[in-house]
Amino acid sequence: MRATPFERAAADAWWGPGVAAAEPPCAAPPDWAAFCEGVLAGLPEVPEPVAAGPLPGTSGFRSVLRPFAERAGALLPTDLPGARAELAALRAAFVDRLTAELARRAARTLVLELHAAGAAGRLSGGDPAARFRSFLRLVGGRAGSAALLAEYPVLARLLARTCLDAAAALGELLERFAADREGIVAGLLGGADPGRLVAVERTSGDGHRGGRSVAVLRFAGGARVVYKPRPMEAHAHLGALVAWFGARPGAPRLRTPAVLARSGYGWVEFVAAGPCADEAAVDRFYRRQGALLALLYVLDATDLHLENLIAAGDQPVPVDVETLFHPPALSRRPSGPVDPAALALAGSVHRTGLLPTLLLGEDSARDVSGLGGDAGGATPVEVVDWAEAGTDRMHLVRRAHAAAGAANRPVLHGRLPDPAAYQEALLAGFRAGWRVLLAGREELLGEDGLLARLFRADEVRVVARATQVYWTLLEESTHPDALRGAEEREGLLELLGAPGFGDPGLGWLLAEEAAELRDGDIPLFTARPGSADLWSGRGRRFPGALGRTGLDRVAERLAALGPRDLERQEWIVRAALAGRSAAPAHTVSGPAPAGGDLGPVDPERLLAAARTLGDRLVGEAHRGPDRVNWLGLDLLGERYWRLAPAGADLACGYPGPALFLAQLASLTGEARYAETARLALRPVPELLERLAGLRPADGVGAVGSGAFCGLGGVAYALASVAVLLDDAGLRALLEPAVELTVAAAGAEESTALRDGTAGALAALLAVHRATGSAGALRGARTCAALLLERPLPAQGSFAGGAAGVGWALLAFAATPAPGGAPYREAGLAALRRAVAAGPAGDSWCEGRTGVALAVADSPAAMADPGLARFAREAARAAAAGAPLADLSPCHGEAGVRELLGSAAAPAGRADGPRPRGPLAAALPGPDGGAGRCGTPGGLAVPGLLTGRAGIGLGLLRLGFPGRTDSVLLMRSPGGARTSTGTP
Repeated sequence: MRATPFERAAADAWWGPGVAAAEPPCAAPPDWAAFCEGVLAGLPEVPEPVAAGPLPGTSGFRSVLRPFAERAGALLPTDLPGARAELAALRAAFVDRLTAELARRAARTLVLELHAAGAAGRLSGGDPAARFRSFLRLVGGRAGSAALLAEYPVLARLLARTCLDAAAALGELLERFAADREGIVAGLLGGADPGRLVAVERTSGDGHRGGRSVAVLRFAGGARVVYKPRPMEAHAHLGALVAWFGARPGAPRLRTPAVLARSGYGWVEFVAAGPCADEAAVDRFYRRQGALLALLYVLDATDLHLENLIAAGDQPVPVDVETLFHPPALSRRPSGPVDPAALALAGSVHRTGLLPTLLLGEDSARDVSGLGGDAGGATPVEVVDWAEAGTDRMHLVRRAHAAAGAANRPVLHGRLPDPAAYQEALLAGFRAGWRVLLAGREELLGEDGLLARLFRADEVRVVARATQVYWTLLEESTHPDALRGAEEREGLLELLGAPGFGDPGLGWLLAEEAAELRDGDIPLFTARPGSADLWSGRGRRFPGALGRTGLDRVAERLAALGPRDLERQEWIVRAALAGRSAAPAHTVSGPAPAGGDLGPVDPERLLAAARTLGDRLVGEAHRGPDRVNWLGLDLLGERYWRLAPAGADLACGYPGPALFLAQLASLTGEARYAETARLALRPVPELLERLAGLRPADGVGAVGSGAFCGLGGVAYALASVAVLLDDAGLRALLEPAVELTVAAAGAEESTALRDGTAGALAALLAVHRATGSAGALRGARTCAALLLERPLPAQGSFAGGAAGVGWALLAFAATPAPGGAPYREAGLAALRRAVAAGPAGDSWCEGRTGVALAVADSPAAMADPGLARFAREAARAAAAGAPLADLSPCHGEAGVRELLGSAAAPAGRADGPRPRGPLAAALPGPDGGAGRCGTPGGLAVPGLLTGRAGIGLGLLRLGFPGRTDSVLLMRSPGGARTSTGTP
């Protein structure tokens, strides 16, 4: 095919490789190429030397990039009589800010060229700093810059596009301000003359539609106003809705910023943060925030993170509400069964972004929510930074990003009160807002209802992907290898559609996303509440892409308001606040509350209490067409609680409730328990298939083989439920689960029971006892051998330390396997180390209760006088105590009761210790509301180690020990009770 004139010209021009094949051809060099040629023409042959002194970060490169910014500054208007603005000062600040931005974008390429010049012997100077300055002279002159841009034409395009867009955006802002100044002063500044415009400060918001972003304008008199380069009708109409809301009986009075809407843009009142005068004001703040949460929930709002809310005294003021009437996920990826709990969370109050949400890193977490967002400090997300800057040894490093302080939380006497302390005020405000919306929904709904009249045609933003994904891709696309030719960079941008990085289900948006990312914009998509269409930032329309209109979805939400939904949303609020807890995750609760002591608890009462918990689990499960699941609290890294759909781990995930319900079905014959147990485990086949298709290090190695946080727990749950329900389908999954557990043990680092190889060993032994699986026994041998080769955990506990390893090795040594002596000796040595660590406290997971149970469960350990003495003393101390308020197994009463049923338990003697008190005061009542869980504040959760499933199993274990197996000791039903200990 013959090349077009443009293609021949582009192929011969230095800028040709900077044009992507996906872009339409043009008849002349693009504007960015002409801009670069203009910059080069104005450069001196030899630039001025850079002044002496340190050059931190990328500041050293600013001398090279400043000519680009100065040329952009020359494009700004020089005379705007109506603006009364210090245009020279605004231009100077613009050039400084733009120079810094260009230096940041070009830094990777310039550092590469710095090292290349050094390797070629082109740098001069007697020290690293002098050689760095010699590089700046090499590249900063006309010839050096021309060579740089010719080598990296995509960098040239990126720099020029940034300059052209920044100048156009600021010029547009200033012209709009000149036209609107009178209205701004009258409508937003109280009519008082604020003086001359002295500064235009960009915020940290995203750039869209040619680099346009929110800015704050500051006047000589100190007043400020906010400029937003997008339609502002939704902001103005939210203010009208809030006025309607506040006029209703019982409604807390809310505040929104005043808005001056213009065609395609607008001006907004600057809301200054201010402290609360007293404790009552803080309480009012959270009541209003609860009411705001109810309103935003009904309006399908999202993205109310810490930067979009200002605490102005006792008023939480939303300052950015562009994501009202937000549709559900846009992904079109066909997949397996949809998690109904994930759908419930995505459509809940949590979606607003106002409730605590943790941004997690390797070693830390940060709350980024509007309600609880932390006020600055390092974030867990690593970003590009530079070590040995200003020298010829400068190189890229990744460090935690220092976040700017936010003003979203109320201040009282110079401190930030903990939002969790105002949970009841927040919920009271939420209920008040709920009642107002419920009472007024007829006025709100319908074709002529208030919502349609206000919002039908307003532009609202649709967030297709997390903005952080776009930012990361833009950051990585400044790698020099992506800047030599457009197609190399296009390949990086297309990662948005690659499995493992992006969402393949959003491939239909990829062309629009790539087009906006190409020139440095964050992709933008918008909608109208009265339409099901979607628009891109470049104006492309996707008819019917949303399926339903935003107004229809909100009408459905309003129609569903009722007691059940209110209960679920309140639980989500409590769960999100629980995630802010700074207390150690495994804190032992105090004693159960005093009250009607009904004497010893008989098995029938225990069964009734367990059934109450089972009924709550069945009733609270979120149901889809082919599976059920629950919302719960995940314990991440044994440090952070996170509200999330239950995952596949035995500790907090759906296997725990499935196991309890299967046990309850076995005891009662109730079909609803068995059915829910089976439906809960429905995702396991797909999970196993997916993990089998990954490399061990990326798949099973990352998941781990542990008994409670790993594949061992999945295999154990499958075996137990399969036997209890006599389910052939679940039995068929056992061998794949066993194989993956063994593979994970070979690829992991942890040896602990909770999340490592000791857990795999214990779980595989349990599978073998329950089902006779030869593969499980072979896998157990492999895991036992791995434990002999690996060092013991540093701590001594059962769940995470040496006691769990020792107990698992002794369990293996007790099987009819050859060569048991090394395992027995290693197991005893591990238990002795655990005892020597001096564990204390009534907890199975981390305390002496768990270590004593590990000893008591092994005849070999009880034959050791020192170990036996420790176990018996721990059991005597436990027997003398009062029942704990927390009934869960992990660090609650169920774990203690397991020890009291073991071989170490004291015999009943008249002069012996008082037996541990009855459970009557702590048992769940008919409504299931009692029975405190092992979570922050005792929040009711479904999981096994800290939740209702574990409490239920503990109750059944107490009432029916011969028919209920110990999960804490990895017992499984169906096989002989061989083992190491308690029958």
